[in-house]
Amino acid sequence: MSANEIKTNSLSQATMSKEKGNITRYIKWGFIVLFIILTVALRLNLPVISIKAIMFVPMIVFAWIHGSQRYGVRTMIIWFVITWLVSNGFEALSIRTGFPFGHYHYVKMPGPRMLDVPVIIMALYFALSYTSWTVAQMVTGNFGKKIVGIYKIFIPITTAVIMSMFDLVGDPQASTVSSDWVWEHGGAYYGVPISNYAGWIFVVYVFMQIFTWFISKKNIDISKDAVTTNRSYWLEASIVYLSMGLGVVLEGFTRKAHVELYSSMAMISVFTMVFTAMISISNLKYVNNKYEK
Repeated sequence: MSANEIKTNSLSQATMSKEKGNITRYIKWGFIVLFIILTVALRLNLPVISIKAIMFVPMIVFAWIHGSQRYGVRTMIIWFVITWLVSNGFEALSIRTGFPFGHYHYVKMPGPRMLDVPVIIMALYFALSYTSWTVAQMVTGNFGKKIVGIYKIFIPITTAVIMSMFDLVGDPQASTVSSDWVWEHGGAYYGVPISNYAGWIFVVYVFMQIFTWFISKKNIDISKDAVTTNRSYWLEASIVYLSMGLGVVLEGFTRKAHVELYSSMAMISVFTMVFTAMISISNLKYVNNKYEK
């Protein structure tokens, strides 16, 4: 094979790789836009989706595609299994004993159940944890390929806190107004026990720490075009997380009943989810400077 033929083949492969990357990017943004539309519809209480959990389906698909670009399908399956086993185990344990979240039971959550826990809950744990994990890496400025040193503990803890912010502004409505689940003894935080949030941080930390131990032992960036040096790759996850936070804010401005509850959650969302998302976006300036190849 001549030098010209080798050069032509290389250019052809590079073009195909770029086209494939563009297609994947369009697909991801399609699911992001769909997620935003469903979020707005739900928060405005529009009769578009009869089952609330459907809103998170685009987010779950996005997490699979986005994560597979960086970690590969096999690693994402491992992540999903770890998340499923740990979250289902602790949810079932809490329903029976009150540890670690408190005493509660599911009421209106749809779909089949495993150990009295709706299957959709474990899928939500996966999507929420992936988005929070990515945002946590942005907030901590860890755009590198491998998690090392103190970050092996710091990033799982940060992920747990960032993910728990969503429950902080969502559980009071879901467990009272919507009755998706019910706290049997109520609680000090708008009817939610404080133990719920300690439980969230603990459980999320456990499965994210397990995954971190697994992933930190190898080069996690399997992409040939180094997606982690692309600002738009990180921005996608931030937009998803920001959309969740702004959805709560939108609800606070539009709901006519239970105004005090929804307005309070909207204000708290601004100082937690929205603020965190904006920090992650502001840190994008470091991607193409320090970490660009």
